[in-house]
Amino acid sequence: MLRTGRVKESVYRRSVLRPLQQGRQGKGPDSDLLPVKLKMTSIQGWILAARRAVYGMENTLLAAGVLPERMMVDVLMPAGTEESSLKALFRELDCVCRQEKLLLLPGTAAVTSAVNTLILSVAGYGLPADLPAADSRPEAAGRDLVMVGHAGREGAAMLAIGKEEQLVSRYPASFIHTAGDFYADAGMAEAADILRNHGALKIHAVGEGGVFGSLWELAASLGTGLEVEIRKIPIRQHTVEICEFFDLNPYMLLSGGCMLAVCRDGEEAVHALWEHGMEAGIIGKTIEGNDRLIHYDTEKRYLEPPKTDEIYKIYEIL
Repeated sequence: MLRTGRVKESVYRRSVLRPLQQGRQGKGPDSDLLPVKLKMTSIQGWILAARRAVYGMENTLLAAGVLPERMMVDVLMPAGTEESSLKALFRELDCVCRQEKLLLLPGTAAVTSAVNTLILSVAGYGLPADLPAADSRPEAAGRDLVMVGHAGREGAAMLAIGKEEQLVSRYPASFIHTAGDFYADAGMAEAADILRNHGALKIHAVGEGGVFGSLWELAASLGTGLEVEIRKIPIRQHTVEICEFFDLNPYMLLSGGCMLAVCRDGEEAVHALWEHGMEAGIIGKTIEGNDRLIHYDTEKRYLEPPKTDEIYKIYEIL
């Protein structure tokens, strides 16, 4: 069991540095790199926390037009944490970083009674991508809205892992395990590159608040309205069933590992994404004005400003 306070140097070397591939730690972030910071907590398992930390940082940078290069992770652990958990965490962090071609820089690791769950503080760094000149606001209207990934995938994975005992009372274990793997590969680097190469005017990483929250944020950033067909939003049946079990709206559920993009030619972009094996579709269009409309078959509703993510109905913290 790890002692309270910053972990001993011997433990740090054994369980933080050693799991990282030799020669990958580096000397620290360069001064000319652009940082982004996220705080990640987990009560659904440390492996999922590692994935959420890496993919969350990576996709946030990509949507901002930054090519991720490296990340640093500081770790706070609750009292009673075993060293094996710390080692497994950094092995998973390193594995995902190597998969995404990111350099993992070890940060601090400490145990404290002030927390009752793992807390990861993530700093990501990257260089600006070569982006086309920004379009004026009038040009942003009348464009295709493209979505990559499927709604609620992050939240569904968290619930499938953290609430498995409840869910198996209704669904087969294999069904729940499939949902638990929704976030096993949620990096959007290739998708962002394809979208940029096919004239995306704006890319937005979907996260807290789900697809509905991100659609509102995207329209606000462009100064346009939008119209979306809800039946065209990609979603898995697993997510629908899990949300029905807990009485949650899947379109307002954590959706890390998804992207929204405003494209000149959405069909061309979607076709390119399909060719690379990615789930994508045109879900609507941007329009002049400020109306943000969601079409439910013959019914039309106005999108509301982002609300508290549905996951908070189940967990008090993220």
